[in-house]
Formats: sequence, C-alpha cells, structure tokens
Amino acid sequence: MINLDDTIVAISSPRGSGARGIVRLSGPEAVAIAAGVFSASTGDEPGAVADSRYLEGQIEVAPGRLPGAAYLFRAPRSYTRQDVVELHLLGAPGVLALVVEACLTAGARRAEPGEFTARAFLAGAFDLSQVHGIAGMIAARSDHQLRAAERLLHGALARTARKAREELAELLSLVEGALDFADEPIEFITVGELQQRLNAVQESLRSTAAAGLRAERWGQLAHVVLAGEPNVGKSSLLNRLTGLDRAICAPLAGTTRDVLSAPLEMEATECLLIDVAGLMDEYEAEGLHGRIQAAARQAMRHADLVLQVVDAGSDVDQARVEGAVLGVCSAPRIIVANKSDLLSPDRRAVVDEELRRRTGSPVCLISAVTGEGCEALKVEIERALSGRPVDVHDASIALMAEHRDALERSIDALERAIGLASECDEALMNAELVAAELHTAAEALGTLVGQEDVEDLLGRIFSRFCIGK
Repeated sequence: MINLDDTIVAISSPRGSGARGIVRLSGPEAVAIAAGVFSASTGDEPGAVADSRYLEGQIEVAPGRLPGAAYLFRAPRSYTRQDVVELHLLGAPGVLALVVEACLTAGARRAEPGEFTARAFLAGAFDLSQVHGIAGMIAARSDHQLRAAERLLHGALARTARKAREELAELLSLVEGALDFADEPIEFITVGELQQRLNAVQESLRSTAAAGLRAERWGQLAHVVLAGEPNVGKSSLLNRLTGLDRAICAPLAGTTRDVLSAPLEMEATECLLIDVAGLMDEYEAEGLHGRIQAAARQAMRHADLVLQVVDAGSDVDQARVEGAVLGVCSAPRIIVANKSDLLSPDRRAVVDEELRRRTGSPVCLISAVTGEGCEALKVEIERALSGRPVDVHDASIALMAEHRDALERSIDALERAIGLASECDEALMNAELVAAELHTAAEALGTLVGQEDVEDLLGRIFSRFCIGK
C-alpha cells in the first residue's frame, strides 16, 4: 500500500551514462530534503530552493560537490500533485546513486517501481488508461509506437469508453423504464431504435479495438528471415550480424534443425533476424526433415523481409535461386552472396552483376567469416524495412491486454443484447435479458477508466427524466 506521507526519491533519467542525470523527489519533505544536499550558487541559505522554481548551484556528492541545478514544482502543479524537486547534474550512474543515498540518509524513501505515476493517479491527475499510455510511451521503440501511446495518454480510449458508457447507461435507463412501467401507456424506446443505437456503440468499440491491433502490429519487430539452400552460411551470418553465438555452425549441411532468432540492432531501427533450416525440394523432405522444412516455410510466410543467402563461390542456378524463396512467400528479398572472400575482385564483379540481372533484387556480397560487407548489408536491410507500408495519419491506440479484454467483453455483451432485442415485442415488456447484457457491457467499459459503478451512472441518467408528468 502506497503511503502518500512518505517522501520518495529515485533516479528519473534513463539508465546508463549521459550528459545529464536527474534525481527526483516527491512528497511532503521533498523541498527540505533537497535543501540538505543542494546549495544555491547565489550564496543563499540551502533552504532558498523552497522559494524558487529554478536554482543553479552545487550538489553534495561525497567527498565533494558537483555543479548542478534544482527544479521545484509546487503542489498541486506537479506531476504527482505533491511537492516535487528534481536535481539535475552529471549523468554518471555512480554519482547519481550517491545523491540518492544522501537523500535517503536525509529521510527520503526509495521509490517503488512506478510510484511517481501511481501517486499522480491516486491524486486524480490521470485515469487508468492514461497511466497505461505513460507506460507505453516509456516502452515505445518507434515513432509509430510513440504516437499510439501518446493517443492513449491524451485520453483517446477514455473518451471513447466514456461516450459509449453514457450511451449504454441512457439506453439501459430506457429499457429498465419500460420494464418498470410496463402497465403504463408510455413508449420509452422502440426495438428498432434500440438496435440501431446499440449497433452504433458496438461499431465505435470495434473501431477502437481495430486501432489497437494496428498499434500492436507496429509494436512487433520486423521479421527478417535468412533463407537458402543448406550449407550456404546462414547460421554463421546470423551470429556475425547479431554478435551472438546463437546458432551452431558446422561445415556439414543440415546442422540447423530449428527456427532460431536473435534481435538485430541497426542505426535507426531493430528487427528480429531468423535463421531457418536450409530449403530442400518438398519431395526430398520426409519424416523429421519434412517437419523441419514445414517450420522453415512457416517462418518465411510471416517474413517482412527475406535475406536469400547463396554461395558466391559456386555456380548459381537461376531456377534454384528463384524457386527457393518465391514459391514460399512474397516478401521483399535481398540476395546475400556469402563467402565472397574466396573470390577474386574480378569474379566478385561478375557474380554481383549476374545475380542482379537474374533476380532483379538488391545484391550484397559478404563474408560471414571475415565480416566483409556485413555493415553494408545492415544498411540495405534498414533501407528495405523503412519502406514498409505505414499510414502516418493512422489513429492507432496502444492498447494493453486488459484494454483489449474489456473491449471484447463489452462488444460480445452488445452482440448478445442486439440479438435479444430482436426477440422482444415493441413494448420491451420482456427485455430483462437485454438489460442484463447492457449492464455487463457498461461495467466492462468502466474498468477502462476506473469510473463510478453502473448504479451511480444510472442515477445521473435517471435524474434527467420526469416520469409521470
């Protein structure tokens, strides 16, 4: 349980070294504790930090001092809605740890994971969906993911959930009104209108769920598959490009018997590099070999890019080069001619020209043994992945698992309600099951933003009606 009376401290800058690091304090004693480790360069008393939003000065770091700055954010105009002080100084991990220790000695408590945002949530600064948006922004690894998480932070999901929930509560009040006043000649809502409005709500929620799926797709690393015939050096290339001894390499063909993967970091992006067994003709693959080949082809079918590895030192048969990949998937490909270190410069030029002419694809001559050409191959991979179709104006939202679950439960409940409504008479005298499903849908949406329970929401809706006038 979070104790809001404690003053917490933690390093708030990214891990590792940097030009600047940040130590953050939040709580009733944040200003007093900061004043104990910070001295303003103006010659004021240490407590001067309490009267200024920004001060330059010295921060106590045993056994001496370092130049730094203090930023003060007074409650309630701060991230946590408490007094917050940020101490900015040299971003050396050891130095920042010493400042944290000094704050702990002065009476602060080490913050738990996410506690600064938890305090902001408890103070009403964010709803639950916005908290997830903050987590998504922190974890974002691309501009697309960042934009999707930013929409969540700025309340896109909360607005959709609130609007849908208000509409469901109003419809629920009309249905329950029809049940409560079944003996009165009052028409609250027709079956047709009820179905029409429920369909509109359901469509809105489905669009939101679809936007979440698009963001989830962007959140996945691109799959780049190393494909080709046995013993052309695919496993050696996986190890060389990733810098990991992930795959077993041997001169014998067929060493790789499983689908292996490792992350590949490049200058501006990252992908998942996947090594599969050497491709054989399907009639050659029986029993265990058949299952191995099926796994390789399955990985290729889901590839965003294929690196088709060939032996640059052997005669390249056009039919085999074309058929090894094109018969399995339609992903873009790069022809990677391995073992080029065994060729003379003149022969390399001939191989490069021949492969480009025959395949119509980009060609990279490399050596997995020496590393020659591997950096150029990374550049070519990055160029190919940068062309993946993405709509920068797409309104995707970074939905978490619990968001998707709540949306699916609400959509399913609405589907059942629409079906049940079609079986009701025009007076909705037998609509108890419809009302139950509307309750279920509204409660599921309420979990998205931590709103009041359905009964409180219904009370607000019913207050608009004057039955019996």
